[in-house]
Amino acid sequence: MNNTHNLCDKQSTHSKYGQYPLYFQLTFTVFVILSFAWSTLMFLLWPGMQAFGIGAAMTGEVLLALFPIVCWIMWGIMLAAAKKGIRISPIVLRISNRWLYAFFPAVLGLGKLCGVDKDRISQSLIALINHLVELNLYKVPAEKVLLLTPHCLQQSDCVHKVTTDVHNCKRCGRCQVGELLDIADTYGCHFVVVTGGTLARMMIKKIRPKAIVAIACERDLVSGMNDVFPIPVVGVLNERPCGPCCNTRVDTKRIQAVVERLINGY
Repeated sequence: MNNTHNLCDKQSTHSKYGQYPLYFQLTFTVFVILSFAWSTLMFLLWPGMQAFGIGAAMTGEVLLALFPIVCWIMWGIMLAAAKKGIRISPIVLRISNRWLYAFFPAVLGLGKLCGVDKDRISQSLIALINHLVELNLYKVPAEKVLLLTPHCLQQSDCVHKVTTDVHNCKRCGRCQVGELLDIADTYGCHFVVVTGGTLARMMIKKIRPKAIVAIACERDLVSGMNDVFPIPVVGVLNERPCGPCCNTRVDTKRIQAVVERLINGY
């Protein structure tokens, strides 16, 4: 019994959010390395490009330099928005979203070399995207808000199939599906429980929400938030007191607060 409690405590502490500054620190290092490598490439290409004339060579060097310059500009914009609370245009926000995910594999690789846990990096990315989305909140009609959660939130031995119809839930209190259903009924938003990414994408296509509140683990949130682009997503990490994918939990007060902010637009 004590071993079980120890396992549950260990899994619960793992569910805490990472801080988004970590992602800025890692991307900064990635860009320093990238800029050095890119400068070396430009230096090596210069003699060959001179064969086409000095004008062509200069044009080629300028075009090559644009890539790291744009990377640093985007990094600066994201840092200013996150640190200073500056609202940025939806177009820039969408571009930055692509930018964040484009360098995620490189950030993971650097994190592995530096001994930073993969889940911690994922948490920092989720926290950063949430922060940027919440900085640019706009009022979303309740019927256009989708509350999306995996089926592992349901009690594993429950006989009621909430993935086919969430209203099959009897709200017995053994799991938190009933609490989330109460939130959905109170505010009038959609609520679905899905078995995986395929069903999630199908439900999103069917409901066509303008904003999503997604509950999942680090891996599923990172991939899912990328898949549904450009729909804004606020990701909420689940808690795993009994291990992954079994009887998971979530902070329902945070879910309610996020839904309220989306509906009220502040």
